Amino acid sequence: MREKLKKFSYLVILFIFASFILITGYEFVRFLQTRGTEKQTEHFLRLVQAGFGLVALLFPSLLRKHTRILLPQRITFIYAVFLYLALLLGSLGGFYDTVAEWDTLQHALSSALFAVLGFSVIANLQEGGIERLNLTPVLSSLFSFCLATTLGVLWEFYEYFADSVMGQNTQRTATVDGIPLIGQAALSDTMGDLIVNCSAAAIVAILGYFALKSSGNWMESYLITFDTEPENNKRIRGKK
Repeated sequence: MREKLKKFSYLVILFIFASFILITGYEFVRFLQTRGTEKQTEHFLRLVQAGFGLVALLFPSLLRKHTRILLPQRITFIYAVFLYLALLLGSLGGFYDTVAEWDTLQHALSSALFAVLGFSVIANLQEGGIERLNLTPVLSSLFSFCLATTLGVLWEFYEYFADSVMGQNTQRTATVDGIPLIGQAALSDTMGDLIVNCSAAAIVAILGYFALKSSGNWMESYLITFDTEPENNKRIRGKK
């Protein structure tokens, strides 16, 4: 069963990768076809988004190659699905504007991933022999929660910057027609995102706490690790 799930995740990642390649190629062709027209800027921005998604999909393998940081298969799968939902369907497919809770789903997924990153940081620091770093499950969970929520706040800073400087409406302070919202209505999107970020981070932190209190074996398959053996040693060992 585990091998079937692993094979399924590889097929899903391959499908997502192929989708980004096709969309990037399509937007590049449309960008050339609309040269000199009003549509050119729109297709250029879509091309940049698709290209960014394609590069972001290669990020786990680049980490493995250049830094020896190993992302577990399950996190790689969730990361690829997140990019597909956020960029290809959300931004390029228009789901952020047509599906009411699409943005909420993305914030929940990203916050959960950042919380897992927090546990990974603590686990690697403690296993690395850092002096006097022996955090209890409570402190490890608190660090994970704080890291995820802090990164969520930084993202809201970015959205505010995008709206103020680039004229976007990422914080939904105006209607689709451009009519500014007033009072609490203008804050609902930002506060909703922060609440979702905190909730998702808290759920992962609580699950991580109970995992650390018990055996914690199931949690290890989600933690980011480091390949401590140099690549040259692997090649030499492989030749023997």
